[in-house]
Amino acid sequence: MILNHVMSSDLGSGIFSDLIAYSRQYSDDSVEIKVTNKPVSGCDVYHYHRPHLEKSLIKNSVVTVHHDLNDDDKWHLFENFESQYRQAKVVICLNTLQKEFLANKGIKNTVVIPHGFNDSIFEAENKPVRDVVNLGVVSRRYGRKVKGEALLYDLLKRLDRKAVRFTFVGKDRTQDCWKARELGYQAEVFERLPYKVFGSLYKSLDALLVPSIFEGGPANVPEAISTGTPLIAKRVGMVPDYLDESRGIFLTGNPDVDAENINRYANDKVNQEKIKFEAYLNAGNALTWEQVTHKQLAVYEGVFK
Repeated sequence: MILNHVMSSDLGSGIFSDLIAYSRQYSDDSVEIKVTNKPVSGCDVYHYHRPHLEKSLIKNSVVTVHHDLNDDDKWHLFENFESQYRQAKVVICLNTLQKEFLANKGIKNTVVIPHGFNDSIFEAENKPVRDVVNLGVVSRRYGRKVKGEALLYDLLKRLDRKAVRFTFVGKDRTQDCWKARELGYQAEVFERLPYKVFGSLYKSLDALLVPSIFEGGPANVPEAISTGTPLIAKRVGMVPDYLDESRGIFLTGNPDVDAENINRYANDKVNQEKIKFEAYLNAGNALTWEQVTHKQLAVYEGVFK
């Protein structure tokens, strides 16, 4: 089988590069992979990653929904993608929220295959109870504050400085670290961190904080799940597929309520221990990139046949 990953643009993307690398690494020898900006004739299956940049798709096509379908950014409006989703043989969704959104639009040729985690870097542990819990914010900062900076700053005004500290990881997160320190928190920041040390990063975290307004993934969710790191997150992207309140905290968007729940997690050691143990038990529900690749190959085989 000849598989053509169609990028439709030469604009670089870290997650797309990772997806292609894992596809090459874990596909068997019967699969020949070609990665091009425009589709190459004579291939058996075409996987489009930016379908909205194509006027029409080749017959044996697969597309992946990489963004939040509720995102109101003009580049992510559903109308920009609708025609291509309807042309595709299979639409790969990263989460059930995307699948449900498309089903409500009459698009039901979907399958959910989330992002995976690198099992050579991440491993599960039953995290110890700590007097000061370390909350991780692991994402780059965007100008339109789609990652939930408004809620983050409201939380910074309300959380217990003696029981909570922060680790910020990602481009332009230094300003958030400065703000946290200004408000009296222990905080550190790594704008660039080699991926091979992310396993150690998650070992240091007592929870991953995801206050995002919109998310397709995010990719840090399976990383956190695979390491037994509790989530404190909005109901976006992959979060509802992995999180229930026994092993983390759903953010409501009300900073008073959310801060109270986080402070309880930090100060109630019995509750903290219980949540961390439940998160540890849930670690096996995250898929490795090898498992993700095999699920994608099954989709390709179905389209090919």
